[in-house]
Amino acid sequence: MERRLYRSGQDKRLFGICGGIAQFLNIDSTLVRVGVVILTVCTGIPILIYLLLAMIMPKEPRFSYAGDGFDVYERPYAQGYSQARMNDLDSEIDRLEKRALVQEVQRLRAELGKYKNI
Repeated sequence: MERRLYRSGQDKRLFGICGGIAQFLNIDSTLVRVGVVILTVCTGIPILIYLLLAMIMPKEPRFSYAGDGFDVYERPYAQGYSQARMNDLDSEIDRLEKRALVQEVQRLRAELGKYKNI
């Protein structure tokens, strides 16, 4: 499975850059944030890099139309997902509602196709 670097939609403070990097590297986002703060105090350069990444990095996809948003071999709460994502019940409910909506639209399209072919 190809891993991509995205701005995190769940684990974010400003733009989700540190949360996205932490998810990509499978480490805690607090470690990334502490590292950025230390480097910023020492050099000041990470501020420019952070703003550049905020403009360049794509946002994390919200959900997949082809399924429930997870790969066949990937569990939603496997190692590498942040603790905030596991505890975020609202995002899970939104994902399930969108999945049900997509399924309902597909069912209605199939029924409409039956009536058009009469």
